[in-house]
Amino acid sequence: MKKIILLMFVMLGIATFSQAQIVKFSASVGDLEMDNLLTDIHNQALKDITGFHNNVVNTFNIVSSKVDAALKILAPGDVYMAAQLSVSINKPFDEVVRTYQANKAKGWGAIAKEMGIKPGSPEFHAMKKSMKDKGGKGNGNGGGAEKGNGKGNSSKGKKK
Repeated sequence: MKKIILLMFVMLGIATFSQAQIVKFSASVGDLEMDNLLTDIHNQALKDITGFHNNVVNTFNIVSSKVDAALKILAPGDVYMAAQLSVSINKPFDEVVRTYQANKAKGWGAIAKEMGIKPGSPEFHAMKKSMKDKGGKGNGNGGGAEKGNGKGNSSKGKKK
């Protein structure tokens, strides 16, 4: 009887862990280079989610609890894109997360366009450069993404 109960707890734990940890990710910006950057950021984040969390909090100056909440419903690559877009359009992080959640079938490219970042625009290229500088060089644990570097951190001191 004890073995059966133990087995049930183990199976329940495995089922709970697998459901909580697997959030589907598919980069959908519409720009191959940005899609590849996001995929790399996502894959690195899966290797060190705590480092990724700290990187997003420090790089984009977002309250830790908001990043935690986003990571419960979005894949790390989507969290990163939401943070990057938030800074690029100067909108609160949680507003971008809500917009993505409601429209994710459209993909990040369409959402960014609706929120003011047109494909090929100077703002789009600035966002891509920022992603290369901040996320593309990092390993998910803060490398390449020191607090306050790069464009878009004009809201220093203000937590989003």
